[in-house]
Amino acid sequence: MQNLTKTIKNVLNNHDYLHLYALTQLVKNEWWFDKSIINHEDFLNNFILEDIKINKTSSTFIKVWLEQYALRKESDLENLYSFLKCRLSTFIFWEINHHDINYSNELFWKDVFSENTTLLNMLEKLKQSGKIASFTPITEKQVIVWF
Repeated sequence: MQNLTKTIKNVLNNHDYLHLYALTQLVKNEWWFDKSIINHEDFLNNFILEDIKINKTSSTFIKVWLEQYALRKESDLENLYSFLKCRLSTFIFWEINHHDINYSNELFWKDVFSENTTLLNMLEKLKQSGKIASFTPITEKQVIVWF
C-alpha cells in the first residue's frame, strides 16, 4: 500500500485540497485498484482515514472538511491555513461547529478551535505572515476571515 500513499501524495501535491471524488478520479489515472475493490471512493476514504488515525500528526494527510483532503504540512499554522482555504472557499463567515472540533482534533490532536485564545493567536500569525488578509471574531464561535 506504500505505492498508494505515494500516488495520493503526488496527486495532492498539485492541489491545495481535493474532494474525495476528484481525488479518486485522479488516483485512478496513476494507481490500479484491485478488481476486488468495488467502491473506489470508499476504499480510498477508508485508506486515508486509517492513515490519519494510526499515524496522527505524522500522517501524510489531513482531513480539511467533509470528504476533503490535503497533504499534512510541517507546521500547525500551515495545516490551519489548508483547513481555512477549504472551509472558507464558499463563505467568508466561519461558525465553529462540532465538525470543526473533530477536524481540530485530527489536525492538531487537540481541540484548538474551542480554545479561542489559541485559535486567535494562530489567526494573528497567519495574518502577520500574509497568508490571510484579516480576521474579525464576531462571537466566541464565529469568525470572519478574509484572504
